[in-house]
Amino acid sequence: MTKGNCKIDNDRSARVTCCRGLGLLLWLVLLPPVVAAIESTTFAAARIAGDGWVLRDLRMEVPLASARDKARTAHLTAASMTLAGIAEPLRNVRVDCPGFTLEARRIRCARASIDAVVPTLGRQQFHAAVTYEPASGALDVQIEGLRIGDGVAQVQGSLRGQAWSAGAHLKGVTVDKLQSLAKQWSVPLPGITGTGVVTVNLQAEGRGKVPQSVEFDAELADLTIGNEGGTLASDKLALTVGGRLDRRSDRWEFSIDAHSSHGQAYAEPVFLDFGIHAIDASTEGAWLADGGIDLTSFTVNHRDTVIAHGSANLARSGETLVKQLDVVIDRLTLPGAYASYLQPFLLATAFKALETAGTVAGHIVISESEPRQADLVFASVSADNRTGKLALYGMNGEVHWQGGATNPVAPESRLTLEGGLLFGLDVGATTLAFRTANRDIELLQPARIPLLDGALELDRFAVRNAGLPEMAFALDANLVPLSLQRLSRAFGWPEFGGQLGGRISDLQLQGGVLTLSTTLQARVFDGRLEVSDLRLEDPFGDWPRLYSSIDIFNLDLEQVTSAFSFGRITGRLSGYVNELVLFDWMPVEFDARLYTPPEDRSRHRISQRAVQNIGNLGGGGAGVGAALSGGFMKFFEEFNYAKLGISCRLDKEICLMDGIDPAPKGGYYLVKGRGLPRINVIGNAPQVDWPRLVAQIRAIMESDGPVVE
Repeated sequence: MTKGNCKIDNDRSARVTCCRGLGLLLWLVLLPPVVAAIESTTFAAARIAGDGWVLRDLRMEVPLASARDKARTAHLTAASMTLAGIAEPLRNVRVDCPGFTLEARRIRCARASIDAVVPTLGRQQFHAAVTYEPASGALDVQIEGLRIGDGVAQVQGSLRGQAWSAGAHLKGVTVDKLQSLAKQWSVPLPGITGTGVVTVNLQAEGRGKVPQSVEFDAELADLTIGNEGGTLASDKLALTVGGRLDRRSDRWEFSIDAHSSHGQAYAEPVFLDFGIHAIDASTEGAWLADGGIDLTSFTVNHRDTVIAHGSANLARSGETLVKQLDVVIDRLTLPGAYASYLQPFLLATAFKALETAGTVAGHIVISESEPRQADLVFASVSADNRTGKLALYGMNGEVHWQGGATNPVAPESRLTLEGGLLFGLDVGATTLAFRTANRDIELLQPARIPLLDGALELDRFAVRNAGLPEMAFALDANLVPLSLQRLSRAFGWPEFGGQLGGRISDLQLQGGVLTLSTTLQARVFDGRLEVSDLRLEDPFGDWPRLYSSIDIFNLDLEQVTSAFSFGRITGRLSGYVNELVLFDWMPVEFDARLYTPPEDRSRHRISQRAVQNIGNLGGGGAGVGAALSGGFMKFFEEFNYAKLGISCRLDKEICLMDGIDPAPKGGYYLVKGRGLPRINVIGNAPQVDWPRLVAQIRAIMESDGPVVE
């Protein structure tokens, strides 16, 4: 027999197919003479189906209302219930409805008790309320008491023709349970696993199969997640987020607010601790049909780190992910911003552990994933790498940069600096006026940078193609003489007098290597030093390497030996240090020779202490000591000499030694005596261990010298 949209087939399988679900009940309602004589009816079917659901082995007992009793208990059992979108069916379903009413206009169950085995969730016992109006097809459903692990869920829904609304409230549900449910319902998820507790309120409205609006708020507690690659993680993160999405033709418009003040998050390489720096963020925009995102506005308040707002247009994929980004930095605060956003990208550089202070404000524009404009204002910014090598203090001013165009013209930039450190050297207050665009920087006016007790006077400074292999670097400057005593103290060398100065031109920095093709001159110890072929690798790194050659002209030996506590020597000294290599400012290679210049006509005298020290350096210290302490030599404090000299070629921590002339019986002369009293000092060690030699030199500097009785 057929009635409405339902068909009952009285074959052997008793198969029943129903498109509207409750058609049979409506048929009973429409037969008043029969209903008056029957108190209840029982309905059984092997299968009954509707749009998106299937019941198997159904048995239903439905009370029929009488004039005296308008509400009786209805019962329903089913071996299984299959719902669209869920891979596994509900099993052993039982529904008891003590408040069931069956009327011509409405079928209602005010509080049904439902017992079923739910996929992933196990056996469930919960309550539901259902109201159905046959004439209009209106349906209202409320479910409460559904357990999801240790949490609970409430669900409600309403259907009016094609229009529908649905809501859900999940409280205390664990993340792993939600992931299991998502997998059960074939919801795609990123490859992330974790733990935590979630509370969610969700409300949605739509028409047909298409949702039109979604409103939500959620609280996540103790959220600890991670992906397989270790590039994304959180630890005990607390997060509240809320928002609304509305469908507008080809896009979803949204507004979202988020807050966190507890826990930590990591997205390689950035690590954020919200317990120290709480964050508030909000955004409005649209999710476009092509997968792109248009952020019409966003704000970020990362406590004691950055306050910013702006807009963005992001592509779904491709090389140009950031189609447009416009950010106004209201306030970037150091050291918070350095630790959170800058330090992770500097771990392989000399700036990996800076002590910072101050604030920065500005405006940044990026277009087609390329920076186009940056205007930054610095206020009392300081940075110190804590090694005593590099620091800047009290930087104020503005930097304006333009990019993208063929020949962009940026406004003038101007920075003032209260002081700092460069390679460990004190830098004084200065002002720099310059212009920068694309990869170019140009000094607009001469500048004077105090350096120790001298200064570096910049006449011209320009950089082209900064950061590229073809980078060009031009510098014309004058080094106002600075104290060699302070310079040697800064580098940890023995202190000596004199000054370093000269003209600097053609100074280049390329590939992390600083080179100087001109010669630096220094007036020191009443003589002259010339430094040439200067090359410095990794100047700001942990292990700087310097290459150079030094020529020495007519130094006053009395001044030199007094400065180094070597013992008194008078006369002049010339020589060279070629192929010098300093690693972390310590010598590792060189070819050096020091000698009395042939044209020197000054008085040549050498003290007992100097004789002993020179002998120690050449390996003949014992013989020299015996000669000085025995015979008539012990009565003289100084001796005459004709000439002196020493050479050392350092390679692999071995110093190949030599003197001024070969000695008749082997060895080499370090000092050749002349007149009376005179003494010869002969070295007999062709090779000397360099660390041992350095230790000897240090001992010489620190000792008071031998005592001759």
